[in-house]
Amino acid sequence: MPGIRANDHRFGLAAEAYVFGYPLVSSVRLLDRYATGGLGSRGDTGYHYFDHQGELPGPRSVFVSLEADVLSSIALVDLAVGPVILRLPHDPEPPVLVVLTDTWRNAFAYLGSGGVADRGRTKARPADQADPSENPGGAERSGAPGSGSASYVLVPPGWTRQLPAGPTPLAAPTRLLVVTVKIALDDRAAAALVRRRQDELRLCPLDPQAPQAPGPPRSPRSVCDDLRFWEELRLWLAAFPPSTAEADYARRFAPLGLFDDPSPYVDPDPSLAWSLRGGLRAGRDGLEQLVHAGRVLRNGWSSTPHALDFNIDFLGPGTRDDPAWRIADRQHGRLARAIAARQPVGATHGYQCLRANCLFDTDGHRLTGAHRYTIDLAPPPDGASWTLTMHDAPDYYLVDNPLCRYWLGSRARGLHHARDGSVRLFLQCEPPQDSTERANWLPAAVGDFRPDLRVDCPGPAVLDDDYAPPPIRRVD
Repeated sequence: MPGIRANDHRFGLAAEAYVFGYPLVSSVRLLDRYATGGLGSRGDTGYHYFDHQGELPGPRSVFVSLEADVLSSIALVDLAVGPVILRLPHDPEPPVLVVLTDTWRNAFAYLGSGGVADRGRTKARPADQADPSENPGGAERSGAPGSGSASYVLVPPGWTRQLPAGPTPLAAPTRLLVVTVKIALDDRAAAALVRRRQDELRLCPLDPQAPQAPGPPRSPRSVCDDLRFWEELRLWLAAFPPSTAEADYARRFAPLGLFDDPSPYVDPDPSLAWSLRGGLRAGRDGLEQLVHAGRVLRNGWSSTPHALDFNIDFLGPGTRDDPAWRIADRQHGRLARAIAARQPVGATHGYQCLRANCLFDTDGHRLTGAHRYTIDLAPPPDGASWTLTMHDAPDYYLVDNPLCRYWLGSRARGLHHARDGSVRLFLQCEPPQDSTERANWLPAAVGDFRPDLRVDCPGPAVLDDDYAPPPIRRVD
């Protein structure tokens, strides 16, 4: 319409608000799509049900960048029905890691039946949350995570009523959560055992008469598509508020209508609509330019160990309340949160699991099946373990090979070690002639490939800012 233009002040606010609100909107959209349409084998999954990765990871798996030595399960939790009981397998082997993530992409707790998730960790009370264990006459704790307790009660924000004795209370930052469970698969022959452990996972509302989980509020269809982001942000900001500090920051976006009721986006002011549309594009384009921020390239390896350090308000069991793992500048933290929201739910902090991937050899050339390579991996520090998984490039699927060998690691059987405990792996598409080398052979793609290194429970030497995975050297 002639004469209508975006308000410069509201345009800038909208670009800023997009970066702030993108993690919430993208997460809730993903979780709602999962609950209503399904992402796994069960189709319409709903809430409080685990969907299991049943098939063994392989080249025909539908997901990219899979961990070949892990079977995962995922469930959605809606605490609008009240507290929810989470039950985990009791047996310590194979290890189980449980990641709890809220709608703002905070990985706020790590649990593990084998004590893996709690090793060397410190616990802190979530900010702005009452500790359920301090309720008058409240529940008796059944033990800290990792001490043998396999039952937890997930508590909604603001809950003040008494909890049952037995399960360990765990305060949730938002009422909608994602529970991701990863169970180690050291041997493909042990898949049946892992599936039995998956079957032991349970989620059930504390109240057996609890109504069906409502899920997130729905945006009205009368809002046009190019303003739907703003309507969803308005609804979900109220339904899933952030910490007090972030909620105070969000008030600066009041001129955009995010706190108005009824919705200002059903029949919007034309100037506001132009500001919102242009600001969204500017915020989205700016975020695209920052997607590789924080990636460190050393010895050809790229990693983001501090990608989740934006979580400074909700630090539950298994997390580290440590300045080295916090982004103190909240504005930088908001950018990091928005970048992290582009990745799948269930990521972990670097101190829980350090990940790196490599596309280049020591000479800076792309890794390709036309050549042979070696990598020398030192013995893992006490309590840690390493895994190297092979993916093709640029698609990042597991590499098909006659041995069905998609990873090698410190837990793998039959590896040949040097006297100092180190392991030399051979990365090539054809099997080596020497039998010792074949035992340490990780089959590579015929074309370009990308190895992914994961170090579980890394120690100080691995978490040092100057640490770099060993280089991959071309031998022919």
